[in-house]
Amino acid sequence: MNSTNTRTQILDTAQELIQRLGVNAMSYQDISVAVGIRKASIHHHFPTKDDLLAALLDRYNDYFLRLVDSIIAMPIPADEKLRRYCALFEATLNSGNQDKACLYGMVGAELATLKNPLIERVAAFYRDNEERLVAILDEGRKTGVFGFAGDVKAMATLIFSLLEGGILIVRASGGVEQYQAVIEQLMQLVIGVKKSASRGEC
Repeated sequence: MNSTNTRTQILDTAQELIQRLGVNAMSYQDISVAVGIRKASIHHHFPTKDDLLAALLDRYNDYFLRLVDSIIAMPIPADEKLRRYCALFEATLNSGNQDKACLYGMVGAELATLKNPLIERVAAFYRDNEERLVAILDEGRKTGVFGFAGDVKAMATLIFSLLEGGILIVRASGGVEQYQAVIEQLMQLVIGVKKSASRGEC
């Protein structure tokens, strides 16, 4: 196994463990057993757990935001963009045994145990997602697809919070089916006023 493949396997395994169990429940011993290498080999690539977390968060951030940016760039209505954004979180939950959450959601849940600059990475990921949601929501309002009341930025924060927190809740009960129902209710909230008006309701 070459060095690059070993590093990737370590990252993949650490991500899987954190998304299922959390940061503090994941140890180098767990990774060693799962990958089949000595702990010294893990320390060679990532001298400390903070080094591992930093590399993991950077990799996930780049991957996830590229997906979001590709959705925003698509020539499709804003409501479809929002649905596809929500589907990224659903896909995470739907993988494996429906027990995985967003990496940043799991890390953020243990924020008090982290140090800078890991805390800054988490805050930046949340902020970058909310900014992209604002872009989708602004587009939807301008094109008449969305009719929600209130502040766009507050709605972006609500959506992101619901998607991140909702996974943690439905893992305990309801799973993907419940999560899909939550997303659909969210879509009705964002589109809501426009749909009500079309039925002649006040």
